[in-house]
Amino acid sequence: MDYVYSFAREFLKLTWLVLPYFLGGAAVGAALDVFVKPEFALKHLRGGWLSMAKASVLGMVLPGCSCATMPMADGLRRKGADLGTVTSFLLASPLASPQTLVLTFAVLGWKFAAARALAAFAGAMMIGGIFLRLERACPDFLAVPAPEPVKKCRSGCGCSGAEDEESPKRFWPIFVDILKDLGKYFALGMAIASLLTVLLPPDFIARHIGSSGPLAYVSAVLLGVPLYVCEGEEIPLTLSLMKLGLGPGPAFAFLLGSVGTCIPTLVMSQKLIGRRGVLVYAVWWLAFAFGAGLLFGLSA
Repeated sequence: MDYVYSFAREFLKLTWLVLPYFLGGAAVGAALDVFVKPEFALKHLRGGWLSMAKASVLGMVLPGCSCATMPMADGLRRKGADLGTVTSFLLASPLASPQTLVLTFAVLGWKFAAARALAAFAGAMMIGGIFLRLERACPDFLAVPAPEPVKKCRSGCGCSGAEDEESPKRFWPIFVDILKDLGKYFALGMAIASLLTVLLPPDFIARHIGSSGPLAYVSAVLLGVPLYVCEGEEIPLTLSLMKLGLGPGPAFAFLLGSVGTCIPTLVMSQKLIGRRGVLVYAVWWLAFAFGAGLLFGLSA
């Protein structure tokens, strides 16, 4: 009974702390979903470095996980956008959104939020540059298949934005949809974080893998890869790992790694960047999360 009481107290305390920011982030995401039109991307994102920069920013401001923006990425490809632009958009989308940046600020602080936004843009430009080079220098290596008609996302990953948008959008229905889609992941993240905090001793990680040593970085990245979580669920998990003794650098590496390898997204991405492209993307993401964590640890 002591564990149940401690879990309930930790869950309510953490939820009460974060809930206002969660609602605020959902409101910002709904507003952007209403006013940012997909036609803008299809018109302005064709190819080149400027196009990649625009795609990175657009991926960061559009609400929804990477699965939700997959049809739009496919639309970019069918409209003639190069692979650099498409991959920049795909990377920035799950890494930063209005909801996740607000939640990151509320739970982990402004340094984590600012570093997350910077990592989203820089990382998107870097992976875009890699694919732009591959497409121009050795297109046979990627063997990208021809574009196919857009399909609805069925990954169960909060993909309300993946459907065709023919009727005019209204704020309140979209706001409610965001809460429905993300609320279960928000609650699950809070529950897992509370459970870890209650069951594991405070110095568990520091005692077994170290707080910020090489093993801590490697363990954080490898732990984050299979534990993909949807739209903000990784934030309370990162907080619980820090409470258990994980240092800021490895915690940031976990934060990035846990949102960068969505299995449904990688499967769907084969249609856009090819199987070898998916392999390049995944391997690069591991190195990127590790390196970004190291840089954050040095500056924290």
